Amino acid sequence: MKTTYSFLFLTVLFFPFWAQAQNDSFIFISENSWGYNKKGIKIDGAAFAGSNSLNTLMFTEVLTQPTFSEKSKTAFLDGSQSRTNLFASNVWCVEFYKDSNTHFFVCNNNFQAFSSEKDFSELFFFGNSPFRGQKILTDGLNYVQANTLTTGLGFNVFKSKKLRIKSTLGFSLLNNYRQVDAKYLHLYTATDGSYLDANFDGVSIVEANAGIQGIGLSSSFRVDYRTNELNTLSFVANNINGFYLFDNQEIKIDTSFVFSGVPFDVFDPDASISGYLDSVYGETVNHNMATKKGAMLPTQLKLKWTHKLSSKSSFVSSFEAVSMGRLGVYAQLAFINKHNNRLKIKTCLGYGNFRGFSWCEALEYRVKDYSFYLGVNNLQAIVVPTKTNNYGLSVGLFKQL
Repeated sequence: MKTTYSFLFLTVLFFPFWAQAQNDSFIFISENSWGYNKKGIKIDGAAFAGSNSLNTLMFTEVLTQPTFSEKSKTAFLDGSQSRTNLFASNVWCVEFYKDSNTHFFVCNNNFQAFSSEKDFSELFFFGNSPFRGQKILTDGLNYVQANTLTTGLGFNVFKSKKLRIKSTLGFSLLNNYRQVDAKYLHLYTATDGSYLDANFDGVSIVEANAGIQGIGLSSSFRVDYRTNELNTLSFVANNINGFYLFDNQEIKIDTSFVFSGVPFDVFDPDASISGYLDSVYGETVNHNMATKKGAMLPTQLKLKWTHKLSSKSSFVSSFEAVSMGRLGVYAQLAFINKHNNRLKIKTCLGYGNFRGFSWCEALEYRVKDYSFYLGVNNLQAIVVPTKTNNYGLSVGLFKQL
């Protein structure tokens, strides 16, 4: 059996649906949400891929060639991590700001998240041929992918001198949704490669269907509390959601199977698990298959403290978690400096268990009625791709009306 894997490239899932406006009118790089009241149109997009063990050369090779090079493969295999975690997404949004209180938006978001024991991930990425005669297991496997198209409204809930609460509410279409969860998986490949023994415990597989798979509601909210003139505490919850699924099947398995020389790829959107099981197990699979009516996608929670160093610079520290940490936690320190009324720059350093070390640089430049934004993650990936675990790019344009 040879297993292949493809990424949907790729992130910043941690991307709020509203512009964080401030009294100096910078749109993309901002410390708080007070004072902005200009009418305009905002267009932005971001792509990101991060892992604690995979390297950026592997991400690039997934997009440009059918297999991994020996260089990128060796760098991954030589890593000391016990688990392989991955989070990747891409998002784009178009937003119309009526004023400081109300805006309308359309956003499209693709994402993937994966976590398993490292030996098990090697089998998925490179096939099971190197593991002939070996038992490979993982305590806990999580995989989820989805694409959502959301349109909705952003609005102020409460605003005072010290406290501001903002929220969004949107209607979403869901497609390309697939989820695999397992408490325990054990695979043994025969020495001659003629069969594969698989032991499933607490396995749940929701297969992707063609077209729109469901509809739902999604919401985000942000709370900013200004403790004094120099300090602001913020709490953000992104992508609070729920979906009704039209015709999705969920397979729950707690048993053992024998695969006789056929490929089985849970990451192939066109694959069906029942089609890869020996016919003798067809009745068992059908017996454990049920219609799944609802789904919830990962939610991001973020805490942030902003300290104003001067009239032109600020220090920002933040901590965020996806699915209460099940799909990643990330901590970041950032320095923001306003060079003049046209240019603002942000430098940040961070670390997360689904992305490794991260260094980012971003700038916003204003000219007349326009604001331009560019952000990059881990620019050093160009020079040392096998030593870098994540990279990303974000761009934005705002036109005042």
